[in-house]
Amino acid sequence: MAENETPQLGPGEPPDTNLWKGLIRQLLLAWRLLFDRRVPAWLKVIPFLSLVYLAIPVDVVPDVLPGLGQLDDLAVIALALKLFLELAPPAVVAEHMDELVAKAYQWTTIDGEAELKDDTEA
Repeated sequence: MAENETPQLGPGEPPDTNLWKGLIRQLLLAWRLLFDRRVPAWLKVIPFLSLVYLAIPVDVVPDVLPGLGQLDDLAVIALALKLFLELAPPAVVAEHMDELVAKAYQWTTIDGEAELKDDTEA
């Protein structure tokens, strides 16, 4: 691969096999889109509305039910994130996703010196 070439995912190839990596990448993508001027302002309201839902005391499923009450909060946040990413301009989303993928595949080189020691010498 050339030095300036961005790695592209093939058709039908999943972006990540690791669920947590994929979730983190989606959150980073949403964060970058929130600060991009090419994304309409009305669209940027969607993630904030999901956070407002967390703050209000009325829930679809009451939080008194252990575990089940928090699932609706998680579902609202996941749905808002998905909606925000789907409605954002595709070219802008693709540009940011390519940058995130390229950043994930960059190699880090550390310059330094190494010294070999013989353990048999006492």
